[in-house]
Amino acid sequence: MNKTLKVIIVCISVIVISFLSYFFYDIIRYSHSSDWQTYKQYMWVFKDSAKTNINPNFCYSYVKERDVYNNFNYKDSYNIIVWEFKDLGNAELKKSTINQNVNLEDVKFESGEILNKGSDLEFTINYGFVFNSAMNVNLDKYSKIERTFEGANYKGFYGSINQMSLSNEKGEHQILSDFTKGLTPTVFLFYKGHQSFYIIMIYSKNPFDENIIKILNLE
Repeated sequence: MNKTLKVIIVCISVIVISFLSYFFYDIIRYSHSSDWQTYKQYMWVFKDSAKTNINPNFCYSYVKERDVYNNFNYKDSYNIIVWEFKDLGNAELKKSTINQNVNLEDVKFESGEILNKGSDLEFTINYGFVFNSAMNVNLDKYSKIERTFEGANYKGFYGSINQMSLSNEKGEHQILSDFTKGLTPTVFLFYKGHQSFYIIMIYSKNPFDENIIKILNLE
């Protein structure tokens, strides 16, 4: 093997190793860990009368230092997501906006992960996402809001969602959600409580309305 060929092989090897090192570094640093116990720390979000209808066999969490995603199954008919974003503990709820008819077709992330891959609701997350002072929800042109509502420490809507993104105060998309089977009846909430900031989503194949939030402890 001549010297030039050896140099080329070494250079290619270095490039491949560097790429793989960077790739796995991102995974280790930014990806969530799945967990089957953490969700119990978030059961406070339900009123006592609703807790007995939570099926623990289908509850789980994705955990990272800055955020915790929890999935609950209610009455074997509803999926309820309670997602805490710790960086937004001091955010003002009034700064969070609900935007419709947003073009999400071109939303791409250079690197990221997919939560719930292959399920009815997938979340694509930008590695190292940043929410500093606000979070906004953006619905695509196929999604439709039926009603909006708000309380002292929450605001949201009931409607049907196809695709949705969560963007920061600069309008930069950080998280993209996709109901893989098309429009799905959903209640979406921004919630400020327990010295932190949360989004709550309730969705089901069966018809329901915004009164489902009565099972939540939003005081």
